[in-house]
Amino acid sequence: MDNVLDRPWTTETFLAWEDRQEGKFEFDGRDVVPMTGGSFAHQDIVFNLRELLGRLLADQSVRVGQEMRLRIGARVRYPDVLVCAGRPDQTTRTLTDALAIFEVLSDDTATTDRVAKLIDYAAVPSLRCYVLLEQTAVAATLFQRESSGPWIASAHTGGALVLPGLDVSLSLADLYHGLTFAA
Repeated sequence: MDNVLDRPWTTETFLAWEDRQEGKFEFDGRDVVPMTGGSFAHQDIVFNLRELLGRLLADQSVRVGQEMRLRIGARVRYPDVLVCAGRPDQTTRTLTDALAIFEVLSDDTATTDRVAKLIDYAAVPSLRCYVLLEQTAVAATLFQRESSGPWIASAHTGGALVLPGLDVSLSLADLYHGLTFAA
């Protein structure tokens, strides 16, 4: 890997550099941040989410992506799962819009997901909802907005999440299928 600390970065130089790397990296507008693997719980939640969204959205003109590169101004993020409008070409590597973004929280990323990414994702005009999924309990935080208004947050520990702009409902039981948690 190139020594990423030896040069000033622009988003364009970062994207060109990252395209040549084996791993994935985020760019927060200043620093290059390596992406690390997640736990089995993380992987199971992402798998369940991707499968569920794929079934529920099959008849809509949207595409579900997993760990797709999303450019937001000078920043580059890799949401765990996102839904974008239309049907981008299968060779697309970088998106600039999304209707829904999902992050599975871990001890290492929770603060970034709750604060920095919430701010970053708020700059995506098309975004209607941002969902944070816990991996240590059946729980989700749904941030939603209409038009360019403020985010409205709601916590969910059961039932279903209704995703604005997509007209679908995600069962938390289905999202956490196969996982067990201490009481």
